Amino acid sequence: MENIVSFEIITLRESGMRGICEYELTPEDGKAKVAFYFLRWNGREDERILSESAVVSMDEAVALLNKSNILSWDGFRGERPKGLLDGIDFRFTANVNGGKKVTASGSENFPKGYRTFTNGLYEMLRAKN
Repeated sequence: MENIVSFEIITLRESGMRGICEYELTPEDGKAKVAFYFLRWNGREDERILSESAVVSMDEAVALLNKSNILSWDGFRGERPKGLLDGIDFRFTANVNGGKKVTASGSENFPKGYRTFTNGLYEMLRAKN
């Protein structure tokens, strides 16, 4: 299976009863920046409000993408399990390896490696540089 060697932008939007948030991973000066935003409706559109961010090594970011099997997520559409009334919806987009686009979405139904990815982003933010 192909590995990710670079990325241009990775965005993960999660929405639930408590609101909407986005994680964003972008290259920055040879490193990788992870940012966490809350989204708030301003009467016309969603407004992104930066909550926290961190800069990590590019190697660490790429390793997380590969450990989470991000490339295998392409085309994933996880329908909400029958009878489940609440949960988290997600929408994922990634531009990797100089032009390959990966998209996935779901409703309380996630691709393999999803928790590895979200936990990794959380740990990066927690260990701010």
